[in-house]
Amino acid sequence: MKKSRLNVDSLTSANRFMGGFFFGAVVATAIMVVLCVSGEFVPLMAKLHAIQQVIATAVIPVLVAGTKPLLYKTVWRERRCSFILDEDLSATLRGRSFGIPAGVMVGILVQNVLMN
Repeated sequence: MKKSRLNVDSLTSANRFMGGFFFGAVVATAIMVVLCVSGEFVPLMAKLHAIQQVIATAVIPVLVAGTKPLLYKTVWRERRCSFILDEDLSATLRGRSFGIPAGVMVGILVQNVLMN
């Protein structure tokens, strides 16, 4: 019985990692496209160079996507659901941290398609 529980836990952690990866990638891609489009309407965004835009696209999703799981792992430990394990939160954070650079790359590709 213990062996099957370990398999379920590892599958849950893998699912959390992949869900975090795709969530981080989608958030980073969306922010990259919004920054690209907002350059036409907001003068501050129009003044950003390409590398500054990439850095802003990497920092904003870290704040948006990483805040809640990090707070649940540290400060709000007592407030989270008892079914969420520390390993699952770690897998979610790892997935989101790997998904954000992938989303930035996809956002650059989408931005090149939109601009051309």
